[in-house]
Amino acid sequence: MLGIHDLWSFLLAASLVIIVPGPATLFVVSAARHSVRRGTRAIAGIIAGDLVLITLSGLGFAALVARWPAVLSAIKIAGALYLAYLGISLLRSHPVVRAPADADPGARADPPPVPASSHELRRGLAITLTNPKPLLFFGAFFAMFIAPAATSRIVSFYALGAMFELINLTYFATILWLVARLRATAGFEQWAAGRFNRMCGAILIGYAAVVFAAALV
Repeated sequence: MLGIHDLWSFLLAASLVIIVPGPATLFVVSAARHSVRRGTRAIAGIIAGDLVLITLSGLGFAALVARWPAVLSAIKIAGALYLAYLGISLLRSHPVVRAPADADPGARADPPPVPASSHELRRGLAITLTNPKPLLFFGAFFAMFIAPAATSRIVSFYALGAMFELINLTYFATILWLVARLRATAGFEQWAAGRFNRMCGAILIGYAAVVFAAALV
């Protein structure tokens, strides 16, 4: 079907790759902590970035990057700097805690309004596009499941890309749902407003350090 072989193996392998936590997962959780709308925009940005990378990989850009390592190193450095910027922003952010529903109405502080902007969408897109690993991954991973007798390898490639992103979207939607449920539990806001932001910030800075070191090798 569509020039694809071992479809179930692909679906299993893709699922395992997707559920490994990374910067994108941390960003979605951090955005979803504030509201479902912000989490949805973060997911949209990440998925859009993946679609761009899949398109470029299918057009041969991955081979171009592999041929000129300096381009890859430049992308890695840009990605490391951006991840570091996001991590520092989380470490410096001021926690906002909503009072429980049964608290004294006079003592409750209304959360600041969520701006109707594409802030999370742009950040999600940038996180994906400044990470060169998926660009090379898509080219190598998808190729393993394209049948030698495929009528059109590019059609098979993009069909695999569509299935990969459908799994990815399901994964992020599940995370969004879980965070939305947790927001209603006692104590989650207090934990998420402080320690969670600091933890995510520290992890993102750690990712940035690893990517930057790899770019210099």
